[in-house]
Amino acid sequence: MSRRWFTIAAALCACALTTTTNVASAFYIPSMGPRTFSPGERVPLNVNRVFSEHVPLPFAYYDLPFVCKPDKVHRPWLNIGEVLRGDRIASSDYELLMDVNSTCKVLCTTQLTASANKEAGNFAAQDYLVEWIVDKLPGASVRYRHGADPGTREKTYETGFRIGDYDKTNGRAFLNNHVSMDILYERNRGGAGSRGRRIVGFEVRPRSIANPSGGCPNLDDPEAPRLVVGEDKPISVT
Repeated sequence: MSRRWFTIAAALCACALTTTTNVASAFYIPSMGPRTFSPGERVPLNVNRVFSEHVPLPFAYYDLPFVCKPDKVHRPWLNIGEVLRGDRIASSDYELLMDVNSTCKVLCTTQLTASANKEAGNFAAQDYLVEWIVDKLPGASVRYRHGADPGTREKTYETGFRIGDYDKTNGRAFLNNHVSMDILYERNRGGAGSRGRRIVGFEVRPRSIANPSGGCPNLDDPEAPRLVVGEDKPISVT
């Protein structure tokens, strides 16, 4: 068996894929194991709950007025484990293909009212996190901390990914309207099932990028201005 990953540089509204290799382990939502995907097969990305460690009030993802919502939302039956977790799983319009690279694609541009703009700022200020799911694996944010040895770093994880960030110094909130996703998979070697891939990891890296053009921004620009939210005025979000 070998393990690889493909990376989706994505957004609330865009996605792009590249491929590299690494090794990982995984855990799954209760009562359901992984499935096998063929190269080029669509990998569904489901959205789930929005929650905060500071506020005991979770939301369904599509309760948020600043996200891309499909014309028709499919909600699967939940097993007992998912019900006990408080899951609110629903389909999305993201198109991920197993082991296939893709360039950036715009999912939608959302026009926010002044009220929705302020609400986005409140979610960011209260440290709300979003949980997405790929093949029963919930996404996790990648974090780094100082390692035990000088000059080294250790990779850690945070459940879900943050809706945004809040700068307490100037009282400004920023919406994470773009994300990069690393989808780690395991590939069989030899035998009849050698073309099958099983997903074993799902890492998410969110970013806030102001994007007035409505197209794909330069995701490689570390100095790209961030998308400010929380102000009492209508805005456009891509």
